[in-house]
Amino acid sequence: EARSRMRAKLLGVLLVGHTKLLGALLVGRASGLAGRAAGLRMSTSTRDRMLVDREAKTISYEHDPAASAAPTSSVIVLHGLGDTAMGWSDVASIWAGAMRTTRFVLPTAPMRPVTLNGGQYMPAWYDIKTLDGKTDRESCEWIGESKETIDKLVQAEAALVGGAGNVILAGFSQGGALALYVGLQREAEPLAGIVSMSGYLPARGRWQVAEGSRRVPVGFFHGTADEVVKSDWAEQALLALQAQDVASSSIKLYTGMGHSAVQEEIADVAAFIRHALGPAAGGAGASL
Repeated sequence: EARSRMRAKLLGVLLVGHTKLLGALLVGRASGLAGRAAGLRMSTSTRDRMLVDREAKTISYEHDPAASAAPTSSVIVLHGLGDTAMGWSDVASIWAGAMRTTRFVLPTAPMRPVTLNGGQYMPAWYDIKTLDGKTDRESCEWIGESKETIDKLVQAEAALVGGAGNVILAGFSQGGALALYVGLQREAEPLAGIVSMSGYLPARGRWQVAEGSRRVPVGFFHGTADEVVKSDWAEQALLALQAQDVASSSIKLYTGMGHSAVQEEIADVAAFIRHALGPAAGGAGASL
């Protein structure tokens, strides 16, 4: 009997811990994303290849340069809290199959203790303390370090594809927030575009959009049923950017979509990328 009571008590502790972890993990992981991506009406060419740089902790997809022209553009995709580059590898391979001269580069965030998760270590671009209406006002510890990391990655990709004007920053959840934070503070060499999926504007009131980045197209893509990062946060971010003269900013809402991604959104993001890159996106490959 004593052993049974002990097991019941331990189970209760584990359930409480699991509940606390769930909110943090949902911030970054698009539920069922790989499965949804696999169901898209297209297949990538056998000539597409995945390159893994273990030292830099990045994955990249590009069409085999032996079979086509060298890359003319690059899209850097930032995962969300608790995820890794592999979490978006399936989607990146699909996009790469549709844009033959565009590289898709996926870095992985360092392991850091996250306050929201009781100090547990997980891949994180910066710290998150709460998941409430004030999340976008937090100081976001380590966001400066992550900005430096992504700025260097942008510089490296720009050198490969003919300048930062042929590079797009995209991200999901915390990654989408970081994409905005990094991309909109570039005074020189603005990007071709920024994509924020299920994201928000981080550290609001602590930084300003650089004048040189006010013409960069910014696309928000968000589900109306997102209970982790509310769609209101994306709409508020859009208004905040428009107030700073970021004229080419827009939002697409998906009715009933939670903190995840659906086929329609993945196709819409691909269309946004193609439009922002223009001819640099390369010839069309497989259709989405």
